[in-house]
Amino acid sequence: MIPTKEENPLGLYTKYQLSKVSGKPLDENAEYFVLRLDKDGDPLHVDACRCAIITYAVVMEKTHPELAKDLKNRYGQNV
Repeated sequence: MIPTKEENPLGLYTKYQLSKVSGKPLDENAEYFVLRLDKDGDPLHVDACRCAIITYAVVMEKTHPELAKDLKNRYGQNV
């Protein structure tokens, strides 16, 4: 179980409630981590999030080439 902000204010804590656009339920046992990828906010945070998404794109390139290409095109440069 991921702690609440009150339980772990400076570390990992539950910050968002997620849902699928389709309305289908999420796997109740799944864990998700949200990355903010736009250029606003703390530049160090933005750089870290973009590094993470590009790493994901590289790893997924063989099985999801179009997704990898889209992510690299959108987030691979300082946009």
